[in-house]
This record gives sequence, structure tokens and C-alpha cells, in this order.
Amino acid sequence: MSFKRLIPLLGILLNVGWLQSADAQVKNSLNFRLGLTPNKCVALRKGRECFATVEVKWQVPDVGNYCLRRQSDKLQITCWRGQAQGEFLYVFRSHDKEVLNLVSENSGETLASATINVSWVYKSKRRKGRWRMF
Repeated sequence: MSFKRLIPLLGILLNVGWLQSADAQVKNSLNFRLGLTPNKCVALRKGRECFATVEVKWQVPDVGNYCLRRQSDKLQITCWRGQAQGEFLYVFRSHDKEVLNLVSENSGETLASATINVSWVYKSKRRKGRWRMF
């Protein structure tokens, strides 16, 4: 196949790819959204508790009753009634990562999830017990 024939074919493929990505953007704009800022908490040492104030923002296509719930123990953190979007300041305190779910209060269905990751600056060093005479 010559290079001259390849150029129109490449143009068609690029246009099809562009149409597919535009279609995906439309579908994504209709989805449920749950955002966390910041979504990472940094502790000084590995294994230590991490503390952060996390801004939670969510948006759904339909007005309804929604709750923010912690996935690990199903603890209901807060709820909104007759809303299609909302904000909340969540006080995060944990050793491990935590997943938050946006749940429909009526059906109990999880609509969106977001994770707060925990990392650390230093690995914990365990000191070896050495015998000393003096």
C-alpha cells in the first residue's frame, strides 16, 4: 500500500476515534460523581495514624435522598434529602486507606465510590535489641 493511500485511511481512523471519545465524554457526564480533595493522606511513619480534613463533593443526575457511607464498616457518615449534589468536610483518621460510597437512601444501592489512600514519609525501623555490657 502506498503512502498516498495510507493518509486518507489514517484520517478516517482518527475521526472514528474522535467520535468514540466524544461519545464516552457524554456518557461520563451523565454518571454519578464522587470526588475527594485531597484523596491522599501522608503520615510521618509507616503504621502511624494519618489525619486529614477531606472535602467530599458529589453529583448525581436526579434529585433524591443520598448518603455518604464508609465501606469498611457500613457507617453512615451523613445524608442529604432532596438533593442532586452536595458537599461535606470529612475528618479522616486512619492507619489504612478508606473507601467512601455514595449510596441511594431508598434502594441502598452504591452509586459511586472514592478512596482516600494513606502513604508515609519514612518506613518504621525496628531497633534490634543488642546486648551491652556497659
